[in-house]
Amino acid sequence: MSQLSASAHDHDHGHAHAGHAHHGHHGHGEPPSLAADNTEAPKGWGSALMGLFIVAGIACAGATLASGFILGGADEAAQKTAIKHGLASYHVGALVALGMALGPLGLVLIMNLVKAGWFVTLRRQAENAASLVWLGVIMLLPPLVIELLKPGVFIKWRTPGLIATDELLAKKAPYLNDPFFFSRLAVYAIVWIIIARLIVGFSRKQDITGDKWLSNKASFHSAWAILAFALTCAFASFDLIKALDFHWFSTMFGVYFFAGNMLAGLSILVVILAALRSSGRLKGLVTAEHFHDTGKLMFAFTVFWAYITFSQYFLYWYANIPEETGWFMARQSNGWEYLFYALCIGHFIVPFLILIWRDVKKSTILLATMGVFMLVMHILDVFYQVRPLVYMTKVIDQTAVIPGKVGLGWMDFTGALGPVLIFIGVLIWKVRSAPLIPIKDPRLPEALEHKNYV
Repeated sequence: MSQLSASAHDHDHGHAHAGHAHHGHHGHGEPPSLAADNTEAPKGWGSALMGLFIVAGIACAGATLASGFILGGADEAAQKTAIKHGLASYHVGALVALGMALGPLGLVLIMNLVKAGWFVTLRRQAENAASLVWLGVIMLLPPLVIELLKPGVFIKWRTPGLIATDELLAKKAPYLNDPFFFSRLAVYAIVWIIIARLIVGFSRKQDITGDKWLSNKASFHSAWAILAFALTCAFASFDLIKALDFHWFSTMFGVYFFAGNMLAGLSILVVILAALRSSGRLKGLVTAEHFHDTGKLMFAFTVFWAYITFSQYFLYWYANIPEETGWFMARQSNGWEYLFYALCIGHFIVPFLILIWRDVKKSTILLATMGVFMLVMHILDVFYQVRPLVYMTKVIDQTAVIPGKVGLGWMDFTGALGPVLIFIGVLIWKVRSAPLIPIKDPRLPEALEHKNYV
């Protein structure tokens, strides 16, 4: 009876304090690794960095968005170019921040769908990043608002009167028109936020109730959610990036967008886990075995990204169609070719040769270092996609492509960093707001005993 009363008391205590609910769930037989001082972030963890990142991010984003209006001067054409430069630079950072939420969201859906037990102790940090998809959506709004006030300043197909002189735009008008375009963006945002709230909600609720069937519900809903996620991500990549150069054709861009975001998501995940491990948390919960498997996924998506990128490039080179080759021609001349080579080396060759080693994948420090490196490469990849559009002109034939000059400025750095710093700052707050792992997941024992045999 005394043991039963103690157990009931523990259970009540767990409901009263959700952050310590695992004490009541596991009782006196819980492993030492599940103690509160191992599954909760240290008090005040990351406060200084959180404040620094958010303040610096807001300052960088604000300076970048305002720069175009300030630096353009009185000349209308020069001002329009300056505004477009600032918006493009900021859009790079906003897309990276969005990808740092979409990548983990896709990862959680996949792991729920296949019921991956080994991933349980890593899943909460992926959920934390995925739950901030609303923040990524908000980051996208400033360029869209400015575009509404100044049509065509950033999204070229919205230039007043252009449809009358551009035959291709006239053909695409049923898809590229204001009502349909902004409605699609709203649908993407709503779908992502609903999926994230639903799937993360199951996990957080399980922390409190201990209901094992919530894991099955998460797996069931992940089945339809992953289809909705795939479709919305693909079309969002068309609308947010590809349509900025509406003369360009690509049937592979949606997968290219997905591959980059997944790699960014895995990278931010290993950095978070390494930071928590360095603060003395997650001992015995996230081991070298878990880092090994996460490193394998990073390696796999590094190769997948290279495969998709090369396939697109090779098919365009072989077909030699102006509407396709123009996109690459503008990025392989007048200084942009150095970024092209940097991505070939830094986004594929270097991580391929490093991540192929088992010792690297098992090392917390080395894998986290690669995570930071791959995040930088992802920023450069998005920069490579968006930034040259500032100076590109209409593609008529291969000789009429005007390669965009590099023209780097301070706003290129502040624009890319601003939204990313804000996202990471809010993510630090999110990480310490709940238990670091799903403390009552029924597959938790499988995660604790996880071993690699290959």
